[in-house]
Amino acid sequence: MLLREFLVERYAPLRSLSDRSVVIFSQTIDRVESFLGRPAVLEDLTDLTIARFLRWRAQQPHRGRLPSAATVAKDRAHLGALATLAARKRLIAEFVELPRVRVPLRPPRGYTVEEVSALIRAGRRRLGTIGPVPAPWFWPTLIWAAWCTGERIGALLHVRWEDVDLERRSIVLLGEHRKDHVTTIERSITAELVAALRPQARPTGLVWPWLEHRKPNSIFASMKALCVSAGVQPRGFHAIRKASGSYVQAAGGDASAHLGHRNPKTTKDHYLDTRITGQQSGLDYLPPLDLS
Repeated sequence: MLLREFLVERYAPLRSLSDRSVVIFSQTIDRVESFLGRPAVLEDLTDLTIARFLRWRAQQPHRGRLPSAATVAKDRAHLGALATLAARKRLIAEFVELPRVRVPLRPPRGYTVEEVSALIRAGRRRLGTIGPVPAPWFWPTLIWAAWCTGERIGALLHVRWEDVDLERRSIVLLGEHRKDHVTTIERSITAELVAALRPQARPTGLVWPWLEHRKPNSIFASMKALCVSAGVQPRGFHAIRKASGSYVQAAGGDASAHLGHRNPKTTKDHYLDTRITGQQSGLDYLPPLDLS
């Protein structure tokens, strides 16, 4: 059985993968097939084949540069997950044991409040429409909502007008569209965002209808173009989430609760930008030296 067929026909339905996740898994399979020089099959999911692939992957430039350790670790995780299910279903002979990929922990980087403001202003200058809504309305309100809620872009693009209460100034983000596919949360939005949303408010339908009128992944390239036009270093949508959590933490709030994280260590290690929150130093506690 082709590995790609196993992904689409067995793994994705059983693990409830989103369309975007299937695309990301498929990109790993693309790299495996480049390594093998042929279509990958389930029998390729062995310890040695995957280990050799991971070593090759780390040393093989792609699009002009070497992949990061995090990218290699992602490929390892994808192949390990596919191999585990295949072994459980007795489609391959044995479970795999894979080498570790060490990923250096880098400091999280979000946008500053000035950069988010610049993105919203640049969004107001966009031309055209996204389905029935004007692009100069779509982009500012989407970025503003990401800032207020700290939510991921995938969940925001599934928000419907039925989930927005303009009177109570709140947005409900349904669990089935969030990362854990379970937890529904409600987040407050500002009166200014409510005023910006009102002109396009409807009884039903998607608030930001990108998924109905554009290719889903194309929004990331459009976001990068928006950053360039705003004079902001592109960091993707997730940097808005990091910024939102960092400013909540800096003001004395609970960033983990705001971002919906069960483990505060996840928030600290991967989301809090110390340029915003400040960084505690041992020097804050050391007594002064007596040099007299």
